[in-house]
Amino acid sequence: MFLDTANIEEIRKAMKTGVFKGVTTNPTILLNERTPRAEKVREILEEGVPFIYVQTIGETVEERLEDCETILALDGEGRTGLKIPMDIAGLEVVKQIREKYPDCKILGTAVYSADQGIFAALAGCNSIAPYINRMSNNDLDPYKAVSIIRDFIDERQLNCEILGASFKNTNQVIQTLASGAHSVTIPYNIFEKMMNKELAVSAIETFNRHGEMLKEKY
Repeated sequence: MFLDTANIEEIRKAMKTGVFKGVTTNPTILLNERTPRAEKVREILEEGVPFIYVQTIGETVEERLEDCETILALDGEGRTGLKIPMDIAGLEVVKQIREKYPDCKILGTAVYSADQGIFAALAGCNSIAPYINRMSNNDLDPYKAVSIIRDFIDERQLNCEILGASFKNTNQVIQTLASGAHSVTIPYNIFEKMMNKELAVSAIETFNRHGEMLKEKY
């Protein structure tokens, strides 16, 4: 799993659990941190995060390619990948980056449909990020889209994974994984809700209380 944030405190807490492969960011997430992008990315890498995806910006293919070079220059150890928005220009960017940097990790983002995801996989993206909550909010079925993309990838044995994104509740995460997503990128508050269930927290508190009583009495 990946953590969808640029907040250092959230990253520190989450990485201690050992279940996250890295961090995903986008311009909106980075804007919320009120720090220049390059500075924030380096700060995240200095925390020992194994990998970070940074989204490219630009209206044209040329602008996005230039931004790709800027992002890749932020780290010389191969720990930075590119999030490339999936439109026609995005497909061309993926093609050119794949030719120039064969080992570069590319995440096709802003995916709202199965057809977008299929083209992203064919273009050479290592991962695809369907926007689950945003699709639901626009009366689209994100889980059917994930299932179709997964079948397409598996049938053709493409080197591409589905990384579900854009979640507002824990049920969306589970349904996305059950529909065939290989993994997900989630904000820290969703991670907390997935693990600190009220019933589980209550049971743990009871066990701890009884454990202390056991030590006192025996």
